[in-house]
Amino acid sequence: MAKGSKIASLDTEDLGRKSMRSGMVNMGAQGVSVVLQLASTVILARMLTPDAYGLLGMVMAVIAFAGLFRDLGLSTATIQRKNLNAPQVSVLFWVNVAIGLGLTITLALSSPLVVWFYERPELKWMTVVLGVNILISSLGAQHSALLTRNMLFKKLSIARISSALASFIVALVGALNGLEHWALVLGAVAASFTYTLMVWLFSGWIPGLPSRNTGSREMIKYGLNLTGFEFVNYFSRNLDNILIGKVLGSEILGFYSRAYQLIMFPISNIRTPLASVALPGLSSLQAEKDRFRSYYTQLLGVLSLVTMPIAALTYAAADPIVRVVLGDNWAPVVPIMKWLAVAAFLQPVAGLFGIVLLALGHAKRHLHCGLISAVVVSITFLISVQYGVVTLAIAYAISGYVLFVPIFLYAAKGSGITLVDFIKGVWRAALAAIVATILLQVLDVSMISESSFIDLILVGLEFVLFYIGCIIILPGGKAQLLKLFNRLKHAVSKKK
Repeated sequence: MAKGSKIASLDTEDLGRKSMRSGMVNMGAQGVSVVLQLASTVILARMLTPDAYGLLGMVMAVIAFAGLFRDLGLSTATIQRKNLNAPQVSVLFWVNVAIGLGLTITLALSSPLVVWFYERPELKWMTVVLGVNILISSLGAQHSALLTRNMLFKKLSIARISSALASFIVALVGALNGLEHWALVLGAVAASFTYTLMVWLFSGWIPGLPSRNTGSREMIKYGLNLTGFEFVNYFSRNLDNILIGKVLGSEILGFYSRAYQLIMFPISNIRTPLASVALPGLSSLQAEKDRFRSYYTQLLGVLSLVTMPIAALTYAAADPIVRVVLGDNWAPVVPIMKWLAVAAFLQPVAGLFGIVLLALGHAKRHLHCGLISAVVVSITFLISVQYGVVTLAIAYAISGYVLFVPIFLYAAKGSGITLVDFIKGVWRAALAAIVATILLQVLDVSMISESSFIDLILVGLEFVLFYIGCIIILPGGKAQLLKLFNRLKHAVSKKK
């Protein structure tokens, strides 16, 4: 993408193949990144003290909040925009840099407050350096967005994996030299610097000086609405942890946080790569209603086929999962995880419509949906936490199902997508997952072993067999699986 007046748009010819290939590349890169992160955690945890990680966690709580405003949704605006030119992206680039610089200065000035709050003087310069890290990331935001816009996920994956590898190497060298918490800080800086450098090289785009009358104001307004959603979502998603810690104590919060992490880890690592493909794909079709609707239902079908059975299996196998991953002392996690799995059964597929709104340019409506959801969920947390953590999990799950239909109908207005389209996209996966769960409860033979690990393997195999069998038996299920298989095969085949 050389510098010029017009930024190339995604070629929508054979978009399905491009999307499938991009999704596979993204999921592969996600898998490699997870392995690197796990390897890094396992090795560095044996070289660094818990205090080093604790110090980083204290600072990252502040950095994470500042990060909500780092991009102001401008990367998404670049991806979504149907017609885009270089002057517009240049304006957004300099806005990103200005925001990054402002946040860096703000964090530097706030560093004494962080020290005062935690009473740890080491945090001052950690806050300053990690604040600079925000500026480094801001320098590559638009370049990363341009690569995403054109579904160049192979290049993005290389940048992401390289940054994770750089972070590990720098942190490892630091740990070997006794730098303790600074090893982790320098590793984080190395990751941001490497990623920013690589997306600059891969995109080939060089920003120009900012100019007036480029039409970027509308894009900035779009980004502000998206940032408003992220801000609201941040507080509603963290309120449960705050309330549980305050009302029920740290031990109960520990059970709840482990349950949430166990249920979300596999789903997030599937949903995130698919979502990053969905936005540029849907945005490229925003002017073609029929193709837009078809693309959405296809994405919904793929997402439901994968995430719904994962949530159902987590519900059915909560006990052996907890015993294998956490140990016998974590038994109170099981009922919490079961109800969070009920919530996670719907959330990923329901959340896909948020990307539809962003692709259509309805960021303000997206914000409205977030506000409605945040208010209801917050009230649910405030009331239910008084009755215990399991009750909170139950109330949270129920609120998601109660909110779904009215929010969907409001969000879908004028999009050409109906509730019937949603049901058509998910019903096979939903029904097969539910039936497989019931069959597993009735016919489960895993307890013939005294090993929790073997129990988990047996439960998993049983569930997969039941689930695939149900999909094949259901009308159109076999054709859906064959169609998905052919798309995967077509995606990995050589380009004609």
